[in-house]
Amino acid sequence: MNQTKLNSSVSKLGWWIEILTAQPLCLYYFGAFTSHQEVQQLKAGFIEDLLLESATILSANILFCQPSQLTLTRDELRSHHLLSKKIAPFGLKSSFVV
Repeated sequence: MNQTKLNSSVSKLGWWIEILTAQPLCLYYFGAFTSHQEVQQLKAGFIEDLLLESATILSANILFCQPSQLTLTRDELRSHHLLSKKIAPFGLKSSFVV
């Protein structure tokens, strides 16, 4: 779970798990993975880790993308307009949702 504590830049295109939580309000990215099959197998473990930390999960998606940050907090989500738009918060134009 150390990866969720980081807020560093990411520069690797690949398969990612994107998890949006309501409590705390955060958008997490876990990856990059080399195959869709690999990320499907690992997704449940990341969800379980967040649930063990008492997070309320709103969505969990598999994306082929290149996130700029591993964790976006409430204020960062607002600045990225993910909460104010009338589209799904995980519907990023540069992402391929699977």
